Amino acid sequence: MKAEEYRTSPTLIVMPASNEDKSPASNEDKSPGSIGVYDYLTKKYAYVSISNIYWLEYFAEKKSWPQVLSDHKTANPETLSYDIAKLTNLGFLVAGDGAEAKKYDRFSKEWKWDLSSALFHFTILDNEFESQDESTSIQLAKLEHDDQPALTWRNGSHAVALPSPFGGKNAELLSLMAKRRTNRTNSGHELTNEELSSCLFAGLGITSYVETPTGDLPLSMTPSGGARNPFEAFVILNRGAELAAGVYHYSGAEHSLKKLQSAVPEQLQQFLANQEWTNDMAAVIVLVAVLERTMWKYSDANAYRVVLIEAGHIAQNIMVAATNMGLCACPTAALAHGTLSEHLGLEALTHTPIYALTLAKPLPNTDKIYTNPFLRENIGLLS
Repeated sequence: MKAEEYRTSPTLIVMPASNEDKSPASNEDKSPGSIGVYDYLTKKYAYVSISNIYWLEYFAEKKSWPQVLSDHKTANPETLSYDIAKLTNLGFLVAGDGAEAKKYDRFSKEWKWDLSSALFHFTILDNEFESQDESTSIQLAKLEHDDQPALTWRNGSHAVALPSPFGGKNAELLSLMAKRRTNRTNSGHELTNEELSSCLFAGLGITSYVETPTGDLPLSMTPSGGARNPFEAFVILNRGAELAAGVYHYSGAEHSLKKLQSAVPEQLQQFLANQEWTNDMAAVIVLVAVLERTMWKYSDANAYRVVLIEAGHIAQNIMVAATNMGLCACPTAALAHGTLSEHLGLEALTHTPIYALTLAKPLPNTDKIYTNPFLRENIGLLS
């Protein structure tokens, strides 16, 4: 063993290795007395003997090989070396100050919320998704033995009927909102600067600032928890009428686009979990969370959930603005986070793609859609 220092990964959780284990390591041999260890930062999972848990506790603080020998004078050095090498090879112990150690240092320095948010955040990054056909097949098979839950709750005959939503002061607005649909086709339209301007400003435009004792806080087109404004938008432009293809950053404060690079992959699906329908879209708007903005104010990990909710506020505004211009903004959370981050030049652990919307002028919708029978009197407003 080298005389370098070892330490335990700070992002480990230990789980019982049950017979119904569905973990990534479920095909490995589970010897009696083994236990599952998962590193949620690297997504490595393996079974180790319960005795090895001792070493994970022992190396909670850095220790060198000479110190290990000094602390375990009665133990066989070859056995010590074998146990430590095994855990190091699995990635559960980190040796020296190389790239792996620096990655964990960054995590400890940058991630300000607790285990619950970190476990969710890092575990769902870069997961694999089924294709639409695979998803349909799985659902059909499930229906054979498990009825799906009701997708709406109804009040029944004793409920109080409300006035038509299309008969009051908001008739025009609600009619527009009712026309929003996800249509994953495109007509080959080239996006104009006006179209990009409207969609981006509707979602992320900064309209004013409010003075507070801790500084001036930005106010945008959507509500933001604590006015922390935790999202930035990047545009991967495939087809522009006035702008050249490339990757752009949108500044909501200046309402401007800055070109970061000219390279746009031939297949946009590599950014969007291999969803083939995305390839010919005119653009992709990527919502990137800058988590330290919210972390700075809120130590409670519930604030992570608030950030995710805010992505929905922003996306809805973008979709409504797109609908008003005859465009379609198709939202997706099926992202190739690592590939996207690399292409956008994101390096910090706390700068992460959360949500994306493709943008294009669609072809006529061929989905079989029928109007809610409770709104049939307004069918003309919904077409």
